[in-house]
Amino acid sequence: MLYVVRHGQSVWNAENRFTGWKDVPLSEAGINEAKNVGELMKNMDIHIDYMFTSNLERAKDTGRIISSYLGVIPSKSCELLNERNYGVYSGLNKNDVKNDKGPEYLHKLRRSYTYKPIDGESLDDVVKRVGVFMNNIYTDTDYSNDSSNDSSNDNQNILISAHGNSLRALFVHLGIKNKENIESFEIPTGQLIQIDLETKEYKYLNPFRFHGRQILDSRGNPTVEVICKNSNGKTIGRGSTPSGASCGSKEAYEMRDGNTKFNGKSVMKAIDNINLINNTMVLKESNMLNLRNIDGQIVQIDGTKNKELLGGNTTTAVSFCALDAISKLRDIEKFEYIQEMTNNTNLLFIPTPLANVLNGGKHGSGGLQIQEFMIFIHEEYDINRQVEILHDVFFSLKKCLSAKYGKSSTNLGDEGGYVPCGMKTNYEALDMLMESIIASGHTPNKDVFVALDCAASEFYESDNALYEIEENVKLTGEELRNYYGTMIQKYPFIKSIEDPFDEEDYVNWSEFTRSHGNTINIVGDDLFCTNKELVEMGLNHGWANSLLLKVNQIGTVTESIESAQLMLKENKKVIVSHRSGETNHSYIIDMAVGMGAQYVKIGGLCRGERIEKYNRLLEINDIILDKKQI
Repeated sequence: MLYVVRHGQSVWNAENRFTGWKDVPLSEAGINEAKNVGELMKNMDIHIDYMFTSNLERAKDTGRIISSYLGVIPSKSCELLNERNYGVYSGLNKNDVKNDKGPEYLHKLRRSYTYKPIDGESLDDVVKRVGVFMNNIYTDTDYSNDSSNDSSNDNQNILISAHGNSLRALFVHLGIKNKENIESFEIPTGQLIQIDLETKEYKYLNPFRFHGRQILDSRGNPTVEVICKNSNGKTIGRGSTPSGASCGSKEAYEMRDGNTKFNGKSVMKAIDNINLINNTMVLKESNMLNLRNIDGQIVQIDGTKNKELLGGNTTTAVSFCALDAISKLRDIEKFEYIQEMTNNTNLLFIPTPLANVLNGGKHGSGGLQIQEFMIFIHEEYDINRQVEILHDVFFSLKKCLSAKYGKSSTNLGDEGGYVPCGMKTNYEALDMLMESIIASGHTPNKDVFVALDCAASEFYESDNALYEIEENVKLTGEELRNYYGTMIQKYPFIKSIEDPFDEEDYVNWSEFTRSHGNTINIVGDDLFCTNKELVEMGLNHGWANSLLLKVNQIGTVTESIESAQLMLKENKKVIVSHRSGETNHSYIIDMAVGMGAQYVKIGGLCRGERIEKYNRLLEINDIILDKKQI
């Protein structure tokens, strides 16, 4: 087996300078990187029979440090493994070159396969000399030693300690990479890679590793859970992926097996893809403390628009797991890390929860077309008071429903709201909410407000451009705008409407936002799919004034935060949301608090996976108060 390692960070690496053939020593960080590689190889019980290094001290010193962990290793240095010669650019700062020549020239200088600077080498030149090394010195060296009876390098473990470009050249020589894709292939300092010369397969060896398993979500369907372990086998992070019932067409791809197991809903293919992530990601401690870096690597490995290679359910679980691992490694709360990550310098506050109390559409089996009728409490009330009032109204509603529609109308939907059998019209639902709020001893439009999730794409008929807003009531987009306008006027406690139109009915979105956006939240869910590109388009065209953020719609925590920050920068609203098929972690609450989102959407006051999120709100409130941040 062949192992290769890029030398630890040099002093010039730390200063962002071109090194090339200049003999530059390791920095303190580089010495530690080399020590970490040695410790990792020792923990993984990797025995090295022979080592090659370049002639440059930073590569030789890296090899010496690694050897101190593994014992004496026969070795040979060879100038054919030296770094690429940057010629006249050696020693220059890369940012200075960028400012002088432009970013495109800097990229060409660093990564072009054929470009050769004055007095320097192209990567093609390096490939040729590395090829000479492999075809002659590597194959002709006598690997025999006292501990082995087999002198064939085919049966030996060989380590090469060299440089970013000479190792990239090696990958091209071996046929693992080619001159087209080598430009995007990065090897960080202090990174250990294992190469099988027979299969041409390689994998990054890291002190951290992700492991996947299939678990069940709140609807009993399979989903992905990921744990992160360190090199000692200790679990340091955990994350899992929720699943939606009504989904936007532009959401990240949810990978399921489509076989006979779990009615085709098993996720073993998605879990298998975690091996690809492990083998091609850099998971050193410096990376494991940086969620943007981890999520960026995930996006690069997948390389598709909607996570079609890895599966959005895979990437979401890994991203959540990484967030959890970072908080544990740093011994801080997840919301504190998100606050740092988003550069949120504002005082932290507890977002207002939207509680699902009546389920229709795909979340229930009653007669309502609107998918969710939610309530929320005045934002100025503290979270303990808000939860108390939510409780009062939720159980008052149960009594009112039972009295009018029978006990069967208090059955629960996917998100913990009641499913009122026999209730056919949206006006009936709003009247019932009005009645239950008053019966609970609170005042509509003062203490308690209503938010609707229409999920209009589910009742939109694209062939005739009509919306069946109620059974046998079909309206044009303009008529539906008027329908909502009348409803808002009659029920002024309605302060938020989510997905009032089909996800691509942009004209009606814009018109409705123009006419009502100053008085209520008009929330894009399927409209935006937590996608930064769609959010930018929506801001430019005035589609909506609020974003519903769902991490698994886009596939990583970082990407979802980027979408939210676009909205918050424009003083728009962000609602961090659960899904109908949930799991028992509450990381979305930490996200909402850390980034400064105004609302969280987390379901009814029942079902453990929803209650977990309410309890996290209460817990974070106490933590913040204890730290006197508010």
